[in-house]
Amino acid sequence: MKRFHVFLDLNDEEDWINAIQERGYRLDWVNPYLHCYSFQVLADADQFTPCIRLDFRDRGMSRRHYQDYRQLFSDSGWRLIAGSRHGGIQYFQQRTMASDRDIFSDERSRARSRRRFTRFSLYSAVFLLSYVFFYWQTMDNLNFFDIKSWYLTPGLWQMQGEWFWKAIIFETPFALMRVGVFYVFLIVGLYNLCRVIRGYRWQG
Repeated sequence: MKRFHVFLDLNDEEDWINAIQERGYRLDWVNPYLHCYSFQVLADADQFTPCIRLDFRDRGMSRRHYQDYRQLFSDSGWRLIAGSRHGGIQYFQQRTMASDRDIFSDERSRARSRRRFTRFSLYSAVFLLSYVFFYWQTMDNLNFFDIKSWYLTPGLWQMQGEWFWKAIIFETPFALMRVGVFYVFLIVGLYNLCRVIRGYRWQG
């Protein structure tokens, strides 16, 4: 079973995944960038429903450090489902019923992980939205909300019939490339800003 879901908060993501697992599924694959999740039905031989916990690393780690990081959780009964030594969300799944139900030793450790997530989202939002503002200011002849301005072919909108449609089909990919990055950065920047707002509310 595959699912797509966007979250603003790591705790909400944890709760959503664990709620699905409580229905008799096991998370076995995650793409955190596309927000895609894959679940497998628990086999009859499975004796318990595993728990998922999320950690967030805002900095990269060396291969050795990351191996030690994973081993630390493995020794405590957790296996890594998805994650990267370059940082980001790390998805850990409980291996046995005897494992602790949490990867954090106390609430302070969990709060530090969530603060790292919020801080990283803030840096991302500032970078992306600054790029959007700079791009907006430098593209004098381009109105991002006027589709006609995306096309540069002289006299395009005065053409008729077959010539018009050929010109549109030919130039549309180039027009989308000119404005595509702007809209991607705008959407992702606003998304990260929403994560920041949600994070500060949670911490407050």
